[in-house]
Amino acid sequence: MTFWDQLSPDVHNIVLRVFAALLALIVIFLLRRVLTWVIVAPIRGQLERTRWQAGTMAFDIITVGVRFFIIALGLFIGAQILGISDVFIERLVRTFVIFGVAAALFRAVAVIALSRRQLQSFTGIVIEDELLPFIRTALRLVIIALALVIIIQEWGYDVSGLVAGLGLGGLAFSLAAQDTISNLFGFTAVVGDRPFVEGEYIKIPEAEGSVEHVGLRSTRIRRLDQALVTVPNSKMASAAVINWSRLSKRHYTNRLGIDYKTRSSQLRVILPQIREMLHARATVETESIQVFFNKFGQNALEIDIICNIKLPDYLQFCAEREAINLAVMEIIEHAGMTIAEPHIAIDGLSEYPLLSPADPQAAPPAPKSD
Repeated sequence: MTFWDQLSPDVHNIVLRVFAALLALIVIFLLRRVLTWVIVAPIRGQLERTRWQAGTMAFDIITVGVRFFIIALGLFIGAQILGISDVFIERLVRTFVIFGVAAALFRAVAVIALSRRQLQSFTGIVIEDELLPFIRTALRLVIIALALVIIIQEWGYDVSGLVAGLGLGGLAFSLAAQDTISNLFGFTAVVGDRPFVEGEYIKIPEAEGSVEHVGLRSTRIRRLDQALVTVPNSKMASAAVINWSRLSKRHYTNRLGIDYKTRSSQLRVILPQIREMLHARATVETESIQVFFNKFGQNALEIDIICNIKLPDYLQFCAEREAINLAVMEIIEHAGMTIAEPHIAIDGLSEYPLLSPADPQAAPPAPKSD
């Protein structure tokens, strides 16, 4: 009589069930390999050949979750073969199902948020590329936290105490890192609203110059004297930003003082000539031209010359302004007129300079925007 024959029928039944369960697990494992080789690989290859990017992404998301579902299915079938209806097996099967869902969502965040264009094609939401790493990290942390909480509850543990402890710890952490968090939110505001980008010339209450770098905590600005100013992003988000690099045109204004010896007939001649000169210049916005005899000033006849010049680059604008000023001088000289000599006021300032000190164009040069 063999050893097998000496065993009782109950032992025979247990051994056969264990063998059947192991065989079922092996079959499911081999089936997973066969499905990968027969179905998954050809479908992925076909999607890559057709360059259907959305289909490839969706297929990758599904396959990640299916791997855990197959393991859960194998455990369930093995338990049924063995006749085990233990709570442990049921919880273990549900745990693998939760892992599969979480893994699919985790993969979806990584795939969909790869770039701004992909995120917009899937969700219709437009987000700057600089914010995508933070959004991916935040979503992944949320998925992991939810999966852990669900799994802990699945195994019969109370998570309310854990959540309360994490809340207190999070409160202490947020208070300790208040400045860092405010700078991170400032970074998201700067990147989201895009009031400026690297390389542009801006002016804020704290500094004025070219933006060299926009970091997580601060923004670095290079002033004209080459000093580097580091401004926290929390201040950048709340500051009033003047971006000189995004001008589509620049404003030209000039108040001339003409000598009181000038006759009215001479003014009637030069005013149309100045208007014609401005209309003839291709860089001048014709709708904005204003040339008028403004008033009888204290020491001179005041003429206002105002227009917009379609040159956003500051150096080009300076050259054009110089050419206009010289052309105005030539018109005045040709008419036999003279510009009134500046009178020294009590505070020592000239009353009638060629270009008014209040001219808003007397700003530092801004680099040409891309």
